[in-house]
Amino acid sequence: MGQRTPRRLNFACGTDIRDGWVNMDVARLDGVGVVHDFNAFPYPFKDGAFDEIYASHALEHVDDLLRVMEEFQRILAPGGVVKALVPYFSSPNSYRDPTHRIWFTSQTFSYCAPGHYYSKARFVVRRRRMFLFSNAGFMRSAWYSWPFDALFTAFLPLYERFFCYWLPCSEIHFLLQVEKS
Repeated sequence: MGQRTPRRLNFACGTDIRDGWVNMDVARLDGVGVVHDFNAFPYPFKDGAFDEIYASHALEHVDDLLRVMEEFQRILAPGGVVKALVPYFSSPNSYRDPTHRIWFTSQTFSYCAPGHYYSKARFVVRRRRMFLFSNAGFMRSAWYSWPFDALFTAFLPLYERFFCYWLPCSEIHFLLQVEKS
């Protein structure tokens, strides 16, 4: 018997249509398979429907991040992951867009950590990475950015406390793994 194909959701995909994924957006665009308001719950999927959720520059637009993360927990299978790419809070791109509702630091998803009381969502941050200029894909730096990205990520508390406004990173990536009992 062969391996099962991962079930993957491209959340708020816009025009980034991915073959083999469920492409979901608020707009009815070419290639979007599921049109749904991200602030309307529940999402139109069964419990445990996905192994992976990819959310590129989407979560900063939702009204209630903790409620969205609770919904992600519901629709992810045990051990499922969220790959979240979001603007970093000190970047001008973070507050330039009037549709942004949430600003992200390295610790934003700690409010979804096991044992935290703010939310029923339970995610473990498996990895996070800063990007000064741009990225070459999820968790991958562009060649001209990687020395800064590696340095800022390695010394994240120091960077975030003292230097984030002097050299603002453009975005931060998170690899989150759902924890289900």
